[in-house]
Amino acid sequence: MIVYEYPFNELVRSMLRLEYLFARFNHFVRSDDPELHHNAIAMLFDLGDIGARGDIKSLLLKEFERQKYALNGLKTSQKVDQETLSQTLAEIDSVASKINQSTGRPNLAISESEWLNSIRTRLNIPGGTSPIDLPSYHAWKNSPSNERRKLLENFAHPLLPWQDACQLFLRLLRQSGEVKDVLAHNGSFQQAPSGKIYQLMRVAVEDDTLFSEISANKYLLSVRFMQTDRDKKSQPANKDVSFKLTLCHF
Repeated sequence: MIVYEYPFNELVRSMLRLEYLFARFNHFVRSDDPELHHNAIAMLFDLGDIGARGDIKSLLLKEFERQKYALNGLKTSQKVDQETLSQTLAEIDSVASKINQSTGRPNLAISESEWLNSIRTRLNIPGGTSPIDLPSYHAWKNSPSNERRKLLENFAHPLLPWQDACQLFLRLLRQSGEVKDVLAHNGSFQQAPSGKIYQLMRVAVEDDTLFSEISANKYLLSVRFMQTDRDKKSQPANKDVSFKLTLCHF
C-alpha cells in the first residue's frame, strides 16, 4: 500500500517536509558510510531552514493549544480511554513547552559554522565538494565513523524538539481521519468538502504502477491517478481504481 498525502495549509506542509527530512537525516546518520554522512549534511541545511521559521513556530503552538482545547472536551466522555487521553494531553504540554522555550534560532550552530558554510556554498556546483575543492571536508569523510556521527548529531541536537513536535502533530492529525474505501471511475475522483475545513488528505492505493495527483480547494477535492510509460512520461490511468481515502480535520 502506497500512501500519498496532500496538505491543506502551510503548517501541515511544513510538518510533512520536516518529517521527510528527519527520516532521511536519521537514516543517513545511522550508517558508517561517509557518502551517506555527506547526504546527512545536506539534510541539516534544509532542517535548519525550516526550524528557523518563526511563523511556523507560532502556527504550531496555536495548533497545539487548539488540539488541547478539543481533547479537554472529551474528559467527560465514557467512550474515550481517559488514561490515553491524559497521556496525550501531557505529551502535547511537554512538546509545546520545549518548542516554546527554544530561544533564538535552532539552526544557529549550523549557520555560524564556517566549515558547514564552505560546504553549503559548493553543494550546487557540479563536483564542488571534491577533495581538490574542500580538502578539510575530504579529511573529515575519512575520519572514524563515530566521530563523524557525533559531529552531525551535535549540529542536529537543537532541532530535536522540532522532530518530536512534527511527529506528535502529524500522528494526532492522521488519527483524526476516518478511512473510507472509494472508487475512482476511469482513474478520476472528485468530492465536495461538505463545508468542513480539512487539514490533510491521504490517498492509499495498492497498485504500485500508479501514483496520484491531488488538488483541493474549499469547493472541490480531486484525485487523478496517473501512470508512467517506459520513458517515465506521465499519462492518465484510464481505468477504475479502488483506493482508500482519509480526510483529516482534527
